Amino acid sequence: MNLKSAIILLFSVLISYSALDAVKYEKNPYRAMLYSTVVPGGGQIYTHGYIKAVVVMGMQGYLINQAISDYNKMDKYHSLMDGSNSSIDLYNHQQRNNYRNDLRSDYWWIGTTMFLSIADAFVDAHLYNFKAEKSKVHLRFEDRILQLEYSF
Repeated sequence: MNLKSAIILLFSVLISYSALDAVKYEKNPYRAMLYSTVVPGGGQIYTHGYIKAVVVMGMQGYLINQAISDYNKMDKYHSLMDGSNSSIDLYNHQQRNNYRNDLRSDYWWIGTTMFLSIADAFVDAHLYNFKAEKSKVHLRFEDRILQLEYSF
């Protein structure tokens, strides 16, 4: 089994489990965090935020692709360096350092979007049944009296 088919199988299992889990009224926030950690957008699929999942997968895919590209360019300029102080060697050294800095930036962006994705999945799982719970709470103002009513 190659990597592409393994990823497709993992997404299929995650979506199937999410659909089967839809009968539950609550979502486990820690499970959502775990899914988001393992698979970009996994926690969003678990909490039925499919548009968010596509955005997260697209952003993570782009950033990972950018990091791979910057790494390959950095490696290319590193291999062209010959240790002399010629202008060509100094140019290769400068380019290698530029791509190394870009790669570090890519890593920060990957980490930031991963953290935000995990946090978003956690919050969405906590608020999964918010509308149903909100309908149980009634706040009333009658005759200068404030009443808070909770139905269960």
